[in-house]
Amino acid sequence: MLKKIINGIDAIRGLMAFMTKIPMGNFKSGFKEMSHHYTFIIFIGLFIGLIGAPCSYPFYYFDIGGIIVGVVVLFVMLYIQGFHHVDGLGDYGDAWMVMGAPEKKLIVMRDKYMGVGAFAFIFFVELLSISAISAIYLNSTFLQFVKLIILAEGCSRLGSLCCASLGAPSNSGTGRYFIENTKKIHLFIGIIILLFISYLIGIFKIGLMAVAVAVLVGIVIVKSSKKSFGCITGDILGASCEITRAFVLLIMVFLININMGII
Repeated sequence: MLKKIINGIDAIRGLMAFMTKIPMGNFKSGFKEMSHHYTFIIFIGLFIGLIGAPCSYPFYYFDIGGIIVGVVVLFVMLYIQGFHHVDGLGDYGDAWMVMGAPEKKLIVMRDKYMGVGAFAFIFFVELLSISAISAIYLNSTFLQFVKLIILAEGCSRLGSLCCASLGAPSNSGTGRYFIENTKKIHLFIGIIILLFISYLIGIFKIGLMAVAVAVLVGIVIVKSSKKSFGCITGDILGASCEITRAFVLLIMVFLININMGII
């Protein structure tokens, strides 16, 4: 039992090292062992949000507005994750623009080149996130802003967890381990964790909507990827994080403007 716990902690440390730039020291676990703990990415997202959101404080303190807040906060969060998922978003964008059989699209997804599809997807998805973060900043207090960004970052990982639990793995690549070993029960656990966190920090109503949007985006990506690629890859898991964040932030902007009392 003790050995199992130690191995589990080692695998989570490996997952943290793989998903972020946070030094985790030496660990023995490979991708196969890490994949059994993929639900933990929810906490990784929450942690990254907890670091990134407070970067807005100087702007609140000096009463500085504008899109620069979104740029700074998103950059910090992306930097902490080592731009890991942005790379997946670019590969996903390139493959999405390819016409032809799924096999041809997967070859493009896995090559080392960056095409116009990658540029367009990264530019517009991240621009949407930056704009939404700036809009949330302008319409909420510092504490509310921190809560919402933390929740959004956690929900972004829920979109990826949804893809992993509902999608079919490819025949190669490290992503297949996470998809093979992530089940629907893990998605359910991720949903419960985020709903509990949103209740704990006092934004349950908006948390309920954010979780629903994250799951919906994940389902749409799974269905579209099945049609276009025939499977879910590691790049698609990364892309789903970035795309889900953008849509969750967008729904938060709408909810705040419709009813400020929701937070």
